[in-house]
Amino acid sequence: MLTFGFWEPVIILAAINVILICGLYIIALSGAYSMATAAFAGVGGYISAVLTANLDWPFVPALAAAGLGGAVLGCIVAIVTLRMKDFVLKITTLAVGEALSIAAFNIKYIGGANGFSGIPLYTTMTAVLLVAAASIFIAWRVDKSGLGLGARAIRDDLVAAASTGVSLRAVRVVTFGIGSALISIGGALSAHYVLIISPSQLGFLYSLNYIVFLLAGGVQTLWGPVLTTILLSGIPELLRFANEYRLIAYGLIIVAVVMWRPNGLITRSRKPV
Repeated sequence: MLTFGFWEPVIILAAINVILICGLYIIALSGAYSMATAAFAGVGGYISAVLTANLDWPFVPALAAAGLGGAVLGCIVAIVTLRMKDFVLKITTLAVGEALSIAAFNIKYIGGANGFSGIPLYTTMTAVLLVAAASIFIAWRVDKSGLGLGARAIRDDLVAAASTGVSLRAVRVVTFGIGSALISIGGALSAHYVLIISPSQLGFLYSLNYIVFLLAGGVQTLWGPVLTTILLSGIPELLRFANEYRLIAYGLIIVAVVMWRPNGLITRSRKPV
């Protein structure tokens, strides 16, 4: 029998994934698909872990600092990749993530290859659910705002968007900043729940999960990625009875979504003209 105690860590990890996917969705609004989600989350985790474990900061200011650090890093990446197109932009964000992972391997102050351990347990289910709800609200407000409309215009047709006065630089910097801040806060919450951060967790294989969540849910609306993230975070636990076959079943579910819903689980409805 599955008790609430069994489901509590699943709910917490699913809520953390929702926070990260909200950040990634905001970044992807303008068509910039970041391949460094795990790296940005890791940066937030390292910042918060160092501040609380080594410098005795309270948890909430450490979370805020993690968000600020992620926002600054996101803005820098946005400026560097501003003129890059599609594939080159994706490869560049992938390279940024791998560079951050390698850097973490070689910085002894944050544990190096052994990872950063001894992180205090501050993350609770209440805190995670509150932050997840706030992240959904922020992503929804950005989506419905002039910023979101401008970002989607850039994603659909950059030249047409520029001709109407939409600034690529402003949109990319702001969306990367907000999205990266949410991702870093989610990473900090994860660090204070798992209690250890490894440099390998900043790599592409971890980021790939969030790309799957985003594309399977659809980039046309926020609710698709959020729903898909919740489902795909819980399904592996529901399939534990299948032992080694559960990951195969998990992969087949993703393939089925891609085949039968190529535009994502939920698409934006078109209003009649």
